[in-house]
Amino acid sequence: MGAATLVLCALLLFLRAETILRFLVRFRPWQVMNQVNHYQPTISRKLFILARILGGMSTRIERLPRPLPPVFLIISNHQSLADIPALAIAFRRHAVRFVAKKKLGRGIPYISAVLRLGQHALISRTGNYREGQNELRKFADLSRQGICPIVFPEGSRSRTGRVHSFYSGAVRIILERTLLPVLSVAVDGGYRICTLPKLMTNVRGTCYRVKPLTLYPAPHGKKEITELLGKVELEIVAQVEAWRQMEKNSPGARRSGAHQS
Repeated sequence: MGAATLVLCALLLFLRAETILRFLVRFRPWQVMNQVNHYQPTISRKLFILARILGGMSTRIERLPRPLPPVFLIISNHQSLADIPALAIAFRRHAVRFVAKKKLGRGIPYISAVLRLGQHALISRTGNYREGQNELRKFADLSRQGICPIVFPEGSRSRTGRVHSFYSGAVRIILERTLLPVLSVAVDGGYRICTLPKLMTNVRGTCYRVKPLTLYPAPHGKKEITELLGKVELEIVAQVEAWRQMEKNSPGARRSGAHQS
């Protein structure tokens, strides 16, 4: 019952937010980007509060112990659509945008509208390669407006939680276009709720984790970018495996997570 109520409340939250966005598009288009910057972490926070109260899901969102620069590239593993609001909360003091599949730009209340109107990079897996490159270059240029790009180099969600091999294409295009420091981030828990049936059965007892790992200086050239991505992949894999081991050794760890956003 709690999971069903959660889904209904989330849908109502999304529909209300999308209505506001559509109003701005029609009557105040100059405010759309600022509204997206404001609403992404706000709606995301409300969504995770609903998940905690109605669904019984706990959240651990950690902070990097050192100050972050104004703009940087975030590289994270990917388990579910919930990674998007989780990272929006984790970096709520920064304007963030995502590289996402083009088909997500249609059909999902609020999320699709934000992806389209907020200038996220929507890439087609079957589309023209040159078109995808151009989209990523435009996406990289948003850093000049103070926006932090977020890339999931696995290319698709891991429905088992296991970190898949990283692809360098999107990261390389962005970093060759503009010099940005790189922050590695590990997420976990999303694989347990990555589909609606899983959400209905697994949300209670799930602990959603986000942990920034290392802030790297901006790499120069293809070789440095490739080497850096390899390091990021290894440390994200190590962090996810450490969480798995912790859960194995402490069966109650998932239930005891506290909301720290």
